[in-house]
Amino acid sequence: MDRKSSNRYVVSVLVADRVGILKDITSAVTDMGANIDGISQTVASGYFTVILTATFKKSVSTEVIHGQIMQNFSRDEAEIVVRPYQEDAVKRVPVQGNRYAVTVTGKDRAGILKMVTAFLAGKEINIEDWYVEFQGRNVTHIGVISVPRVLDIKQTQEEFRQLLVPLGLTSYIQHENIFRATNEIGPIESLLDEKR
Repeated sequence: MDRKSSNRYVVSVLVADRVGILKDITSAVTDMGANIDGISQTVASGYFTVILTATFKKSVSTEVIHGQIMQNFSRDEAEIVVRPYQEDAVKRVPVQGNRYAVTVTGKDRAGILKMVTAFLAGKEINIEDWYVEFQGRNVTHIGVISVPRVLDIKQTQEEFRQLLVPLGLTSYIQHENIFRATNEIGPIESLLDEKR
């Protein structure tokens, strides 16, 4: 199917986690004659969320897609958003750069994520993925970012480290290949499971 079709939609679902949710969603979409051509799914603190893009063979309304998916859930169980895919969404993504892994570890406190994301946004660094794990009073943040090639990465790494040292946090920005080699990264969550 043509991914540039006017019959392409973005679907997002939020629901308390249980077995079979992704099957319910993908079956509803596929049974309508759609090809799922992009997907990202995760579970955070007992809540399942997915965002996907799907291209339909024929014209269909957002209400029909929503209704078809909702048939697999009880009335107040899920929040579902369906929107037409906007081709220019890809063009609005910041300039592509090199992919790096970010890690921040230390005692948890309010404001860590705000400080980290403000720093990254100020440098025009795009966050592609982020995961947070709590172990008692400690927290580990692991993210995947796209760093513009025009940035001096050594300076950026040092500024990032200096930003978080006063909070007692250890932080690193490493090229994804180095991070993989030193951590044997698979999915972010399985990396954290190994540290337990």
